[in-house]
Amino acid sequence: MSGAGQMRVTVPPRGRRRRWRRMEILRYIVLPALAGSLAGLIAVAGLLALDVGSLRTLIFAASDGWVALLLLCVGFVVTFGSAAIGAAVMSLGQEGGFW
Repeated sequence: MSGAGQMRVTVPPRGRRRRWRRMEILRYIVLPALAGSLAGLIAVAGLLALDVGSLRTLIFAASDGWVALLLLCVGFVVTFGSAAIGAAVMSLGQEGGFW
């Protein structure tokens, strides 16, 4: 069945396609999550450095202040990481994308 007008399509092996999809996941989900998490930790550090609302004083004066600090950090990491992932996913249709 070889005739004029027929085109030969080559499909990469299945393993290569899976690897490419994993790299896309890294690019669009993991990297923004890490960037957002880092931004969240920087925001917590800024809040503590500026002692906004006497937050630093309260945390370090408490006997279990590390629990409060851990909860604050986890909350900011989840919030900022999720916002960065959302921004990256919503920018997929735009030219240039998020990164």
